[in-house]
Amino acid sequence: MSATQQQVPIAERRPASGHRGLADASLVESLRVLAAGVVPALLRGLFSPRRMAMKILTAVNADGRAVSTLSALRSKYDGDGIRLLGGRIVVLWGAGAIREVLDNSAQTYAADAGAKAKGMSHFQPAALTLSRDEEWRDRRAFTEAVLASSERVHPFARRFLAVVDDEVDRMRIGETLRWRDWERLFDHITLRVVFGDQARCEQRLTALLEKLMRQSNRVVGLRHGDDYYEFYGEVERLLRDPGPESLVARIAGAPQTYTTRVVQQVPHWLFAMRDTLGANAYRALATIVSDAEISERVRLELQGADLSDPDSVDGLRDVEGCLQEAMRLWPTTPLLARETTTETTLSGERLDPGTQVMLLNVFNHRDPDDLPNADRPAPERWQREQRDYRFNHLSNGTQDCPGGPLVLLLGKAAIARLLAEYSLTLEHPRLESGEPLPHMLDFFETRFSVDRRDLP
Repeated sequence: MSATQQQVPIAERRPASGHRGLADASLVESLRVLAAGVVPALLRGLFSPRRMAMKILTAVNADGRAVSTLSALRSKYDGDGIRLLGGRIVVLWGAGAIREVLDNSAQTYAADAGAKAKGMSHFQPAALTLSRDEEWRDRRAFTEAVLASSERVHPFARRFLAVVDDEVDRMRIGETLRWRDWERLFDHITLRVVFGDQARCEQRLTALLEKLMRQSNRVVGLRHGDDYYEFYGEVERLLRDPGPESLVARIAGAPQTYTTRVVQQVPHWLFAMRDTLGANAYRALATIVSDAEISERVRLELQGADLSDPDSVDGLRDVEGCLQEAMRLWPTTPLLARETTTETTLSGERLDPGTQVMLLNVFNHRDPDDLPNADRPAPERWQREQRDYRFNHLSNGTQDCPGGPLVLLLGKAAIARLLAEYSLTLEHPRLESGEPLPHMLDFFETRFSVDRRDLP
């Protein structure tokens, strides 16, 4: 299929039925949804992916089963979603209802309750994503100032691109590129971007954060111990000596109060850049090199690009589209959960306080009845400015990712720099060019064969 044939407007949808509302699923249907959509998310790890669980879930195609289960219920009930277990849980698929929830996530539909909140509190109790009302406004203003959320290109972007360039040069890839190589690359990039060049080898810090996040996967029985206090001690040490043109160098000029809890905002920058972006960019590489047409488009785009220039990297629309598609196809956050803080009305239905509202990204991103070419990579989807509330790999609304522009810039830079220097062939898993992509792509097991390009 040609690129022209694949162009699909983000907002293109099947004709609306005119029916809204939330249908009541039976007990059996409720259990099926929980088994297909919620249990796998818990098994793979809400905060740190479990390698063996990812391998098993990929083998049984867990996300594919979730899509099939939800698709059948969506066809049966239509509307904006369904209520499970007598209304204690609501699962949404209607874009309007999703928007209502996400636009009010720091108030009516809070993220500071439930299993994920308990787990996140183990390593980041004052997280922006767990905040509401005045605390949210305070921490959001601080975070947006440091990450330059309102600017397409971060003021320190040129230095950040130099960091990416230097770290790719230092990779020393052999004949095979594996996840551990890519993870190490993003570990160094993250430490230098967040703290400065002097923090490049502070692997003790990222190891401690990873350990805390693995512990948080348990959700229950958590308490702050030596690892927690050592981790924050290391963060505070690095904050005292920020490197030039690092993210922490912008903290002094950002609005902040005692409520901000500055030190507790930093961990999110670390794992969002090192772990989440790293996995997404690695999958994007697989998407690009396995599809002949997309690979050629990216190759042509990179020919005229100056990878040291922020505006040039920002303009890599095909590379960005591939990164966005990788995040859509294989969301690192399989579900978003919110809890109503007061009695409210959603899609014309009354919800009691304490109702769990869930957005199953693994389904909404690939809904076969609502999204043309749902299983095919189509970078063109992302060449329009409008937001689609069905796609929430960077979330939307009040709790959208304040580092979105920076994330995309760094991800594009790493992908582009690697492809400019190396010729990659996807060895495992095998993905057929032009064919639908699998519902799961285990980045732990993904590997490439590598040839160094003959550079002038």
